[in-house]
Amino acid sequence: MICKQLFSRVYIIIVFGIILLSGCSSYQYMSVNSYLEQNESQEFIFENDTIQLKYSFPGENLQITILLFNKLRQPLYLDLERSTVVINNYQVENPFDPEGQVNFIAPLSYAKIISYPLSDQMIKLNPKDSLIEKTTLNNVGRIYSYNEETTPLYFRIILAITANDDYSSPTFFDYSFWVSDILQTSTGPKSMKYNPSNQFYVGKTTGFGKVLGWTGVILLLFLSALLLAAPQ
Repeated sequence: MICKQLFSRVYIIIVFGIILLSGCSSYQYMSVNSYLEQNESQEFIFENDTIQLKYSFPGENLQITILLFNKLRQPLYLDLERSTVVINNYQVENPFDPEGQVNFIAPLSYAKIISYPLSDQMIKLNPKDSLIEKTTLNNVGRIYSYNEETTPLYFRIILAITANDDYSSPTFFDYSFWVSDILQTSTGPKSMKYNPSNQFYVGKTTGFGKVLGWTGVILLLFLSALLLAAPQ
């Protein structure tokens, strides 16, 4: 009976250990820059007499959000088949999910489109490629800074918008963006106090965490077998 109680306690400790080890992750918070103007929320804005576009990138794995405002007293039409994203000179096939997305923008109204997650890869950081490398004020990680020429991630967003319901004669809104700062840290998104609209993140479990996690699972299975075999 004592032996079984001991096994039970160790079993609980390992379960908690696996939960804690799941936090052995590495994150990169990537700040995006552009030649477009920004508002107080750090959204990038284009505006003319016809339409206003607001670009933001909050969340995980570069999921683009675009808020469109039709300034006209007639509808506008967004051709998703001819709208695309180009990342590091490679065109992304169907970046915007056609199902459930807006392609009709009513007069004097807002509409929103959201892309698929477009980049889940961690950037291999090399201080030699960075203009600036510094430790953050609260020591949560290190920041690497880039300009348009040295950035490891450069992308263009191209929207085809027209006033014709057959999508003919569209105007192409083609604007460029690039990652200007990367914060490398083990701090997860739930613990980050500042989440601007021009920043997204990617993350992965570290090799150390994976090894210890699998070790814990093996021990957990072993102890489970011992508990089942222990006399009642």
